[in-house]
Amino acid sequence: MENKEYGLVLVGGGTRGAYQVGVWKALQELGIKITAIVGTSIGALNGAMFLQDDFFTTVKMYENIKMKDIMNVEGVDTKKDIFDLSNILNLATNYTKQKGIDNTPLRKMIEHYIDVDKIYNSEIDFGLVAYSVKNKTPLQKFKNEIPKEQMVDYLLASSCFPIFKPQKIGEEEYYDGGLYDNAPSNMLIEKGYKNLIIADIAGAGFSRKTLDRDVYVKVITPTEELGGIFEFNHERIINNMKLGYLDTMRSFNKLQGHMYYFKPEEFAKMLENFNLQTIYGLEYAAQMYKMYKYREYTFEEFIKELNERHTSAENIYNKMKEENLIQIGKRLNRLFDKGLGICIVKDIYLDRPASKLSHYVFNFVKDYIVSAKALIELKNYLGGNI
Repeated sequence: MENKEYGLVLVGGGTRGAYQVGVWKALQELGIKITAIVGTSIGALNGAMFLQDDFFTTVKMYENIKMKDIMNVEGVDTKKDIFDLSNILNLATNYTKQKGIDNTPLRKMIEHYIDVDKIYNSEIDFGLVAYSVKNKTPLQKFKNEIPKEQMVDYLLASSCFPIFKPQKIGEEEYYDGGLYDNAPSNMLIEKGYKNLIIADIAGAGFSRKTLDRDVYVKVITPTEELGGIFEFNHERIINNMKLGYLDTMRSFNKLQGHMYYFKPEEFAKMLENFNLQTIYGLEYAAQMYKMYKYREYTFEEFIKELNERHTSAENIYNKMKEENLIQIGKRLNRLFDKGLGICIVKDIYLDRPASKLSHYVFNFVKDYIVSAKALIELKNYLGGNI
């Protein structure tokens, strides 16, 4: 457990915010001392949830969230991101008809899940950002500056994406804080924080330059695509929560791996048998063979599944080699997409291991070559025949 105190910055990004739930779970397990949280948009909503110290309720909210819980729209495909090309026309129609999308459901959801008393009773400080429609200036407030009875209004203001009708606080109207600063680390720097953790989810918006270069900043960034800003695919949402947890644990050296996740003792077993370049090649091959990423692997589990997938791919590839070259050429892109490109490159490499490729071809297949070499080492380790 670290003795440092950290300020946590939660970046905005719609339903991608599920990633930050995993980040928070990992930080709690690691015993990282968070004494202040600031956020924009979904980052502000997540921050408010985290102050309640009720992880189960937060997970439940994300596991059950639907488009109708956020906005009133008609005629859109709720299985796709609201900004998917197939939804744009209907979204524009809704926007014009309503003079701004109605986000009353979001207010109801916030009122259902947010316990304002817990936010103010928490020892963790909390701040958020919104953007004034009239003055074109930011509203940056910490909880001691926000009347308790207006906290829900401020949370709605911070998360009022510009397609929504603006949120009123008193006589002022506000939009999403991402229009000013989607990663409001400067709010904490101005309070004297010297250690920051930023949970980035690559949301739409602007980010300000850091005021103080003397501040230590650990940025936790997704290693996989998180999907659309308003995408309500529940499998993706659950995987994003898992990914946030795994990426954070790796960020604090509790997990190892390039693209996959291993406890240090399991990664040490990898290093006992393979060098780092070979391990990278094995992980790249696993990615090409679409091995599941959102979990921890033991050394034995990883190499066993990888070997099974590679053997299956080789069997398919060997059957295809009986076809003529023209037929194979027509399907080459699809073959590479399915991971069989590793088998093709491995075959070429075994035929001419010392041959030099053109610069263009090498750049296209260099990771495949590393993977092919790695799989040869794996076969050798397992006692198989090349």
